[in-house]
Amino acid sequence: MDNAISAQETKLFADAVLKGLSLKKKKLPSWLIFDTRGSEIFKQITELKNYHPSRCELEILNTHKATLSKIFSSSSSHLVELGSGDGDKTMILIEQLLSDGIELQYTPIDISKGAINNLINTLNKKFPSPKLKATGLVADYFEGLATISNENVRKVVLFLGVTLNNMDIPDAKAFLKKLRGTLQKDDYLLIGFDLMKNPKLLHQSYNDELFEKFNLHLLDRINNTLGANFDKKLFVQQGHYNPHTHAVESFLYSTCKQTIHIEALGRSFDFAEWETMQTEQSYKYSIEDIKSLALESGFNISENFYDCKNYFVDSLWQAN
Repeated sequence: MDNAISAQETKLFADAVLKGLSLKKKKLPSWLIFDTRGSEIFKQITELKNYHPSRCELEILNTHKATLSKIFSSSSSHLVELGSGDGDKTMILIEQLLSDGIELQYTPIDISKGAINNLINTLNKKFPSPKLKATGLVADYFEGLATISNENVRKVVLFLGVTLNNMDIPDAKAFLKKLRGTLQKDDYLLIGFDLMKNPKLLHQSYNDELFEKFNLHLLDRINNTLGANFDKKLFVQQGHYNPHTHAVESFLYSTCKQTIHIEALGRSFDFAEWETMQTEQSYKYSIEDIKSLALESGFNISENFYDCKNYFVDSLWQAN
């Protein structure tokens, strides 16, 4: 059993596994993959030549950092980041804001205490400036936002990367409406979207051997956390672009007929030969999709910032 997570986290994990494996078409949420090892593998994925989102977003922030700094510093602002991770992208903005002489309050919010501690330590070493006040919050996004209630300072919320792309469309809409409810009029949200592109490029991006390693790590987590008997050698991973859902969907295929027993659930689950279990999805948006999403959620688009190939966009929204 995995003792590295709390009893509450173990219950959430177990409930998600039970729900997903009980479906006629088995489907597990990708957040189950992200323990320390899963995060390490994903970091390696972001550095792959064929994986565009991280590289494109770094290009966007480096190209447009001066413009963003000017917008964010037009009035007193509090920079808040959801799911900050190692903060490598945000440091580009922080460095620009500080070099422009801006006094900056920055609050990263992440459920990982280790990630927050590492980020704050890195910031203190890299930017030993009295102009930067960085305070991390170990919390759920909305719990963290609820503690930041200074209405006299405009919030600038960063939701970078592809987290929203990995949500079902109804879940993404619900998330954004809930996020809007935590903001005041004229607060900003800078949010990343992976854009639709040549399906051949998408196939290359999501079928590297590291993606298989990442997806198979889910089986390790279930084995370690819930006492299951998955054998990774009996599964293979494949990512497919689905033109009907506009998402890249990743599946683990069972290479033989087998029964998996999960001790903590007291249940067994049958897999037919070549039966699939969906483990990831990543929606690819058009600009029209993004416009509609912003308006439905209570925002206006102020400006869109693209990489040189228009593979990715960081869209700046303002609460209306």
